[in-house]
Amino acid sequence: MIFDTHVHCEYSCDSEMRLPEALAAAAKKGMGIVVTEHWDYDYPTNPTAFTFDLDEYFRKYAFLCGENFMFGIEIGMQKHIAADDDMVAAGWPFDFVLGSIHCVNGRDLYEQSCYRRQERKDVVREFLEEAIACTGNHDGFDSFAHVDYMCRYWPFDEPELPDAPELFDDFFRLLIKKEKPMEINTRRLEDAAAVRSLLKIYGRYRELGGRFCTIGSDAHLTDHIGRGFKTALAMAEEAGLKPVYFKKRKMLPLDLWAWHIL
Repeated sequence: MIFDTHVHCEYSCDSEMRLPEALAAAAKKGMGIVVTEHWDYDYPTNPTAFTFDLDEYFRKYAFLCGENFMFGIEIGMQKHIAADDDMVAAGWPFDFVLGSIHCVNGRDLYEQSCYRRQERKDVVREFLEEAIACTGNHDGFDSFAHVDYMCRYWPFDEPELPDAPELFDDFFRLLIKKEKPMEINTRRLEDAAAVRSLLKIYGRYRELGGRFCTIGSDAHLTDHIGRGFKTALAMAEEAGLKPVYFKKRKMLPLDLWAWHIL
């Protein structure tokens, strides 16, 4: 079975679907899902918006856990909360922990004000510096999400490796040393320019020794589950990365025989 490993349901405050709806939508596509609800301690614009009752979450939906649904979480990493984040990752029986960067130096990358009086290279460098610091001091995540997250909201063209070649390399080497796959996030893959830029980035990760990737839609709506997976799988093949998912925190190969159903 193919798994969409990045899905948000009702325990993420910005999602518009409930878990039973997500499961039904995935089943229609012959897919499984790993639900990765948002967990962001000390979020700059609202410190408690992206946290929830983890015990309640597991009690409510444990009966649904099976071959087509697994419990995950997306932890928004910041440098000063690494110990708290690692405690969350270790304290509940997650199948998968996705690490991400939503904030840089206390600023929310969703906010347009984050990019004022900056050039593209400045933003790329700052994002990578944050990613390196957080990857270095966080031990509890399994894969790194959406390396192009800031591109959703900034006013610039696509990032390029020459924007910060040494930082891209340092970041990729750290992920590889810690045996962390990179996610191919499908949210922006309808944009041909994004695909071209990301292929170079994933290709460099592979050149330095990266071998694996997870694939996730970052769905907050039922229609978005599994979106862009054909493109993502083709990108993984071109970049030389092996698609994987996690169950009980163990890496498993994605069943690529099922890709044609998408």
